[in-house]
Amino acid sequence: MDKSIIKIRSMSFKYADKYIFKDFDMDIDTNSFVCIIGRNASGKSTLVKILGGLCKASGYINVDGYLLNDTYIKKIRRSLAICFDDADRHFIGDTVFDDLAFSLENLGYFPKEIENMVNNIAKKFKIDDILDMPAEKINDSEKEKVMIASSLIFNPKILLLDESIHKLTPNDKKLVFKILDEYKRKEKLTIILITHDLEDTLKADRIIVLDKGNIVLDGTCEEIYKDDTLEKMGFNLPFIVKLSHNLMLYDVLDKVYFDDVEVMKKLWG
Repeated sequence: MDKSIIKIRSMSFKYADKYIFKDFDMDIDTNSFVCIIGRNASGKSTLVKILGGLCKASGYINVDGYLLNDTYIKKIRRSLAICFDDADRHFIGDTVFDDLAFSLENLGYFPKEIENMVNNIAKKFKIDDILDMPAEKINDSEKEKVMIASSLIFNPKILLLDESIHKLTPNDKKLVFKILDEYKRKEKLTIILITHDLEDTLKADRIIVLDKGNIVLDGTCEEIYKDDTLEKMGFNLPFIVKLSHNLMLYDVLDKVYFDDVEVMKKLWG
């Protein structure tokens, strides 16, 4: 049985006569957390726009069992939510409550249902105290939490985050990752995170490295960070990975670790 919720075969897309992708293949498994990283102009954000139907590419693209075309785009958008890097572009209502309620209103929920669902997710994201405020009055971290909450409130099957968590405070980022993990476990959510912060990748099941529209590395954290390949490509490795590599040189550690607590236990028992 095919586990893929996204399947791409021989996809090509060009902009101003320059190919961003050519004969590109990729599968994303259902209920997985995938991080996509790459240098600038590697195709990361373009891929998100293609999957969201905002850019048209040639080739075979299947999202949640539907071919990505004009016939099925509405069905696909019911199961897929996108958060972009600029949270302000997501706000259209007068208040935070209005923005959280917008998709539910379009889906035909009753007012009392909407109120309950908005209040529940607002408490989960710790934004229940700003529901009556306009978006321009809240801080950047709160804006990203509202944006992600508004994308999850209608229970999509796929969540695409395009550099959408880089303005979160450390505590808010920890909270958001906890919530995403909960949705992944309980709702079988598939998460695709585009990020430039490799610390974020340590939460992922799989890391895909794009370069000039091609997948150059693809694997688990253990596979991607087993050596200094990414560092040689110019990426700034997560601190715990750098530490592991350095200690492995002196035979203090026998593998790469991804958790500070595990390293402390290994070093000091």
